[in-house]
Amino acid sequence: MILIAFVFSYTFSFAQKKSNNISLVLPFCSQKILNDPNCFDAQLGNLCREYYQGILIALDSFERAKVPVHLNVFDTENDSMVMLKILQKTMLRESELVIGPVLQNGNKMLTDLAKEKEFFHVSPLMTFSKTKLDDPYWISANPDLPEYATFLYNFIVKQNHDTANIIIVNDKTSFDNNITTTFKQIVPASKTVKIKFVNYEKGIDMIKYLSLKESNHIIVPSMNEPTVTNVLKSIKDTDDTFTMTTYGFPHWLEFKNPDFDIWERMNVSIISSFFVNYDDQSVKNFIEAYREKFSTEPTEAAFKGYDQMMLFGLQLATNGRSMMSVMENKTYPVLSTKYCFNKHKDGGFYQNNYFNVIKISDMKMKKVN
Repeated sequence: MILIAFVFSYTFSFAQKKSNNISLVLPFCSQKILNDPNCFDAQLGNLCREYYQGILIALDSFERAKVPVHLNVFDTENDSMVMLKILQKTMLRESELVIGPVLQNGNKMLTDLAKEKEFFHVSPLMTFSKTKLDDPYWISANPDLPEYATFLYNFIVKQNHDTANIIIVNDKTSFDNNITTTFKQIVPASKTVKIKFVNYEKGIDMIKYLSLKESNHIIVPSMNEPTVTNVLKSIKDTDDTFTMTTYGFPHWLEFKNPDFDIWERMNVSIISSFFVNYDDQSVKNFIEAYREKFSTEPTEAAFKGYDQMMLFGLQLATNGRSMMSVMENKTYPVLSTKYCFNKHKDGGFYQNNYFNVIKISDMKMKKVN
């Protein structure tokens, strides 16, 4: 386990080459976890540690490729007063790129310095649906929740040539409300696209909402496993009668007792910003390197740490502080997804809006877009 209880510098020196100065600012909460492994901030701190371990694998790659990187690492301790002190650090103020902080308040605190020093700062792990910073130097590496709905609507319409019967089943969980609200704000591109909003209730009969004329697209954003199970069971015997696709979201993959046979029969597609193809040789190489270095399996956070450091580190080395003007609207494949950054209409910050469409086939997850 790697625990960082203080700020330090991880430096690669290359003769006659200027190092790219990157700062990593995360709530490792190292001292708290050392004192109490089960403390309130342990989950957050361990998530950041895993992310950092992925970064270390990327730094090993940079060293072999002679990419000059100087990484400063700061522990915010999930404490606003500590963050204020870090903002005064010369090493941070001289950064060309900052990765972190993780949480909403930290990003807000960094905004003024980013504008003053004109460096980009990346939100690496969290999705911010209600945080709209007036900060053209902010990069959100994860799509916000309304983007899921926008992507899904456009995906359905494109796949079905402007004809579709979209049914959104709402049980008023938090994720659900974000998706449903966005769909209610969408104006269909064609009168042939129908959107129906259905409130979930026990014993729901989905058949009466289906169409024999158009393809049916049932969206269930619920975070409640029984809700999803009951909706799927309500339609499981209709797949020969209706043309149908059911859409779920990343939290479906965390359910305790999913029936993948029903998922496959119901033509389930999972919309996610994260997907790893474990048959890919580059993925295998990363896992092998991670196991060798840390004697454990890489988590989602570790993949993101590696991917984001490789992407932004190389872009900074190649294009300097103008990297985002070069990267905007271009798609970059990495191990665990693709990144495509666009300027957000609120505040002009950059946000990744790439999603993977994942289907269950022969009991395996396969990316289909």
